[in-house]
Amino acid sequence: MTILKIGNEPMGYAWGSSDLLADLLGIKIPETPIAEVWFGTHKTSPSKVLDSQNGTLLERYGELSYLVKFLAAANPLSIQAHPTKERAFKQFAKSNSSYSDANHKPEIIIAITAFRALCGFRPKEETLADLEALAIASSHLKPLYEAFDLAGYQAAMNWIYQSDDSAVLQLVANATVLGRSRARLVEQLHNQYPLDRGILVSVLMNMVTLQPGEALYLPAGNIHAYLEGLGVEAMAASDNVLRGGLTNKRVDVNELLKVLDYSELVEPRVKTKQLSTAIRKYPVGVSDFEVYGLSVSPTSLIVDVKFENTAILVCTSGTLEISTSKDPMVRLKKGEAAFISDARLFSCAGSGDGYLITGS
Repeated sequence: MTILKIGNEPMGYAWGSSDLLADLLGIKIPETPIAEVWFGTHKTSPSKVLDSQNGTLLERYGELSYLVKFLAAANPLSIQAHPTKERAFKQFAKSNSSYSDANHKPEIIIAITAFRALCGFRPKEETLADLEALAIASSHLKPLYEAFDLAGYQAAMNWIYQSDDSAVLQLVANATVLGRSRARLVEQLHNQYPLDRGILVSVLMNMVTLQPGEALYLPAGNIHAYLEGLGVEAMAASDNVLRGGLTNKRVDVNELLKVLDYSELVEPRVKTKQLSTAIRKYPVGVSDFEVYGLSVSPTSLIVDVKFENTAILVCTSGTLEISTSKDPMVRLKKGEAAFISDARLFSCAGSGDGYLITGS
């Protein structure tokens, strides 16, 4: 068999949205928050093969270069970034406790519902205008404006993490000068993580609301934080995360500041490429994985398309009926997933939507 249905137990984190994830998976809403389901062979939570032989996908197939997740957030995740492969290799070899493996972790998040996030540093002119407004409202925040005006994002980030609690309090007290949306976000973050420096960092970042099907690509060094919503994540098979706030987990500000890309990000959203009426591609700049969105119907089928290497397919709505040149049809309904060990001559029928992630 080259097509195996796979599944996994939902992982519980305090920021999770049990309602969103339970609805996607078609399960009863649990009493404690659930946040993610992992599909792949990562040692933290390898997928289970759902057939009579049982076992994990790692045991049955071996390691994959990529990892796929359903992610559901009701509350903000941490301010974070991921390292380059070179830095991950070196720091893991040095037994740096902030690195769990030697791999990089570029990733893409694709919205299933409306999905709010902070992603990348804002255009400089926007940032300068907001920091100037804060400096006028509070003399305590004037040095932040001056640092950014003189030396950009890196200087501003250094100032933030060297500041005292009063800087956060002054931001919270004067957040209305930033406009309604950012003022609400500052209030939300302060209510959840009082006096956290990540609240100040959020002012430097793009606020993005993705509509279903839209995506953010997060290469090495990209600063980001998910805020709310349900999505599909695809990434290189790693768990290397450098956090700088808005979390109860371990932070490593020094390492985060070393891996960040301090350039502005004018357009965070991924520009997709329509390959056919049923297939669109989400470009990512790495060789570890490729991502395709599938939308099939009785009048828009996928027949004998050649995808390279292996693949994981997740169904996000309706039903998808998949087959290859070697296998009979396997049906997936919303919230289900399959692993395909040879994606050549891939076909898909039914009526639904999903995402196909390919790699080695």
